[in-house]
Parts: sequence; C-alpha cells; structure tokens
Amino acid sequence: MSTKKTKTKSFESTVISVADFIVQVNTSLLSHSGRIQGEVTSVNKRYPTAIYFTIKDTKENALLDCIIWRSTYNQNGVELEVGDDIIVTGTPEIYAPRGSFSLKTQTIEYAGEGALKKSYEELKKKLSEEGLLDPNKKRELPKYPKKIGVITSRAGVVIQDFSANLGRYGYKITMVDSRVEGKDAIHEILASIKTLSKEDIDVLVIMRGGGSWESLQAFNTESVVRAIAGFKCPVLTGIGHDVDVTLSELVADIRASTPTAVAETLNETWDTLINSFDSAQVKVLSTFSLSLGNISSSIYSNEQIVTRKFSRAINELNKITGGHSSKVMSFFTHLERKILIARSAFQSVVGIVKSTIRNHKNYLRDVPIKLAGYTKDYIDTATSDLQDNAKFLLTSQKSGMRRTQESLVFIEKSVRLSDPSHNLKLGYSLSYVNGKLVRSVKNVSRGDSTETHLSDGSITSEIKSVK
Repeated sequence: MSTKKTKTKSFESTVISVADFIVQVNTSLLSHSGRIQGEVTSVNKRYPTAIYFTIKDTKENALLDCIIWRSTYNQNGVELEVGDDIIVTGTPEIYAPRGSFSLKTQTIEYAGEGALKKSYEELKKKLSEEGLLDPNKKRELPKYPKKIGVITSRAGVVIQDFSANLGRYGYKITMVDSRVEGKDAIHEILASIKTLSKEDIDVLVIMRGGGSWESLQAFNTESVVRAIAGFKCPVLTGIGHDVDVTLSELVADIRASTPTAVAETLNETWDTLINSFDSAQVKVLSTFSLSLGNISSSIYSNEQIVTRKFSRAINELNKITGGHSSKVMSFFTHLERKILIARSAFQSVVGIVKSTIRNHKNYLRDVPIKLAGYTKDYIDTATSDLQDNAKFLLTSQKSGMRRTQESLVFIEKSVRLSDPSHNLKLGYSLSYVNGKLVRSVKNVSRGDSTETHLSDGSITSEIKSVK
C-alpha cells in the first residue's frame, strides 16, 4: 500500500494602489470600444472644454454616462437635445478623481434615416443662406493641373480606378490615406484636409466608393463641409452616390460620380491640348501635300507644253535645215537630260519637305513637356521677384517707422517745452482778469479781481494800484 503526500502552496495576493488598479481596468476597457444606440436623457453644455450627457436603453432599465470634448463635439456637427435617438462611438473609461464610469465619446450621429434626412435638410438650408452652395461662387480647375492632392482610403479599388484612368501628363500626386466610411471618419478626413492645406497643390480630390446613406454621414457633417468650402484651392469630389448628393459634393467646386470620372475631369484640358496638336499636325501635312500636288501638276503641265513646242520646232527645223537634224536632235536629247535632272531635284525637294514634316511632328509631341518646363521657370522667377519685393517693402516699412518714431520723440519734447505748466514750475505765474490773460498793465484797473495761477494752485487778489 502506497501513500501519496499532497503538497499545498499558498499564494499571497499582490496589493496595488487604487490609481494603479484603475489604470489596469481602463487598459482592459480599451478592447470594449463600440457603437451604442440610445435616447438622450440629459445634456450638460455648461463646461468650456467638454459636454456631458446621458443615454438610456429604450427597452431595458439601463443608463450610460457619456463625455465628449467640446472640440470633438463641434466637429460632429450634432446639436444634442433631450429625447434625441442617437448612435455614439467611444471607449469606456473610469475617471480616477471621482471613480465614475463613463463613455469617452468620439462620434455622435442621429439614429434612423428620418433623423438623418432632417439634419441634412437643416444644414443644407443653413449653408444655402450663407451662400456656400451658390453655383456662381464655384472655382474653376486650373487650365492644366499638375499637382494633385488626394484624400481617400488606400484599401479598395477607388485609388486603383483613379490611377488607371489618369492620363500620362506628368501629374504629381500627394495622397493622404484616410477613412471615408461612416461618421467615425470625420476626424481623419479633417486631419487629412489640414495636412494637404500645407502642401503645394493645384487641386484637392476627395474620393470614395458608393455606399448607403448612413455610411456617407461624414460628408454631411458641418465641420467637413466647411473645411472643403474654405480650402485654399479648387476641390473636386468623387463620392459616388447617385441617389442622394452629399453636402460636401454640393459645396465642392466640381463633383463627379466615380473615381474614373474624377480622372477624366483632370485629363480633359490636357486631352484637348494634345488633340489640338494632332489637328494642327494633320492640317500642316494636308497643306504641304496640297502644295506639293499643285507644284507637281504645274511642272508636269509645263513639261508637256515645252515638249510639244520643241516637237513642233524640230519638225520645222527638219524641213528647213535638212542635214542639220542630227545636231538638233542632239540638242533636244541634251534638253531631255536636263528635264530628267530637274525632275530628280524636285523629288529630292519632296523628300526634304517630308523630313521637315516629321521633325515638326516630333517637336509638337514635345511641346507639353517643354510648356510645363517654361511654366515652372516662369513661376520660379515670379516667386523670386515677389520675395525680393517683399524684403524691400519690409525694409522700407521699418525705416519709415523708425523715422516716424524719431519725429514723435522730437514733437513730444517740443510740446513739453511749450507747456505753460513747465514755466510755472520754474517760478513763473499767470494772472487772469475776467478769465482773460493779463499781458500788460493796460489790461487791468484799480479794484479788479485777479486770479493768479502758480504751479501748485491759484491765488485770488484785488488790485490796489496800477503803476
């Protein structure tokens, strides 16, 4: 019989502080981010940095306290009211100083298509009254755009369709990868717009694929719409929703339905330029061909006329000269050789003309590249001149301000020296009779009451005598 001994081992629990425990709990809560729908039961907007509100479950007895930073709240473009049915996205957190549990909110959107449509119409009316949707205020694309800023998601086929249909015109593309799906995308879209506002671009392009009305809410948010309206250069959108047009598309300068259409819009002026070169080439070749045909026809006609005249002359000479016909034939044989030489020279001229046409054709093909180079050189020169002028104006302004300050100091000194109170402090006084300054004994009479002003006050006296 064998006996097994069981060994027991006790573990002593690790003791941690309250703050450390809350940190651990909050770290574990990061994995519980989500989208929650509920009805607003209270809203507190009194604090300058944050908005506090509570939502409840409409079917169960459950409440959730929420907090959203005011800057983030303003970006969402939602005006919370008690009774609103909303969807919030955020991360739960315990606020250590009070030990309170709340949802740190990132996005707020109205639940249900009816509420979304109502919010859309209200914002559309507001923007229209401000003139942001006025077609007359739309900016045109640059004649030949070169530097393109693109905001879209790098994942998916949108950027592939756009790149595949973009012409080979030497575009410089600056792309910012951004979420473009759902209300949660507003923060990334705004950050992307801010990033590209610092870049040197000719056109801003914002694209995404089609989707449901709910998935387009970021592009119906006031903060995004105003960022597009206030962008420094023309904005071209390709949101891709044919049923409903987003407010971002309405406020943009140009809108297209698909990424392919966006690319074709950018290509349009360049395509027209290339087509004009092709047309010019065809016209030049046609003109040369017509001229060559006319010259050839004229030479052939003159050759026939000369041949007939010489034939008649030979016949006449044969009758007259008889035995000299062999010499005459030799002369005309020589003349015919000259004609053959002339024809060979003409063919050589035709070859030179064709070579010239080919050279012009190659030159026309290089025109877009040379044109872009000339344009860049001109812009660089203009930029340098503007910088030099700015430096000159700044120097002149500083010099003018310095002279003005010196003049003010001189004037101040002169005013101080001319101030009557200055003389009073030196021991002088001013006497007045009936409010008038006494300048001579002729201005006063015996018995007059005088008021004498000194540096620290005044004296009233009566004149006893005048000498």
